[in-house]
Amino acid sequence: MKKTLVCLLCVVMTFAVLTTGAMAADNGQFNIGFVVHTTSGDVMSAIEYGARAAAEDYGINLTYTGPTESDATQQISMFESLVAAGNDAIVIIAGDSTVWDGPIQDAVDKGVTVVITDSDAPTSARKAYFGVNTAKLAYDLGSATRELSGDDGDVALGVCVLGPESHTIRAEEVKKAYEGSNVKFTDVYETDLDTTLNYNNWENILISNPDLVAMVGLSAIETTNMGKVAQSANSDVVMAAYDPGSEALNLLEQGYLDVCAFQNVWLEGYLPVQALARMLQEGLELNTEDNLYDGQIVKSSEVTDELKERAASEENMNAWYRKYIEENGLEDFGLIVK
Repeated sequence: MKKTLVCLLCVVMTFAVLTTGAMAADNGQFNIGFVVHTTSGDVMSAIEYGARAAAEDYGINLTYTGPTESDATQQISMFESLVAAGNDAIVIIAGDSTVWDGPIQDAVDKGVTVVITDSDAPTSARKAYFGVNTAKLAYDLGSATRELSGDDGDVALGVCVLGPESHTIRAEEVKKAYEGSNVKFTDVYETDLDTTLNYNNWENILISNPDLVAMVGLSAIETTNMGKVAQSANSDVVMAAYDPGSEALNLLEQGYLDVCAFQNVWLEGYLPVQALARMLQEGLELNTEDNLYDGQIVKSSEVTDELKERAASEENMNAWYRKYIEENGLEDFGLIVK
């Protein structure tokens, strides 16, 4: 009898884990899953803030999850659990675009709407893509860097992981911004996801390339480390990077970083959840074309108190971006509204 009760308890507990936040049919709410490739870092925190804010604003049950470190196998397993739990729709970040065709097709076959944000898997059966205009933002970052570095010398590019489509596009567009100049680019360095190794690699890049006029980091993990390397070396090499958090914003304001691209990644969490909520609640159609919004370029001299306050806390970020959405009419973003 005891064994029967224990087994029954295990079944109940397993079902509860699968359905936490995702089986609220009794209260009339819809259920959206959101599975990211990694939960680590300031960028991922901002995406989570945005997703949870949209769920709150639209009365959606949101299950937000992902591996601590980037792991496609683990992420797919979490995705499949969200499908099994009965979510009406799921948002993913496709850290590795090559592994998602099968899992997404299986989910779609079960009636789940799947959309992708931040990093796409364009050959999959996903319904829509949401994200910053990656190519334009990278080109703008390259142009701003060129203004500061001039048209001669060497430029080093680096990114934590080689291979993701968004990283490749960023490198290509930064190079395109220097067309017609005499600048020579290094091969794109793989700088590592580990913070200490990342710092050491950027330090070695600076030391081993004496003709550098600029270094460009192509992902957010680079940003603080590049500023610290410049500070430690008292370097006048132009430092350009992505998505500074609070610490990197201080380095940007102090001039150790010279220019940064802001993807406004809070929107990559909020906008797809908002669109799915309205699709489910109001019967609106998703726009199946790429749903792209603009980022922003900020130079050292352009850091404002407002910018720093925005990054200071989840509450501040939520308040600022909710106002931004209202002022820019983004309530219908990603939807076909007739």
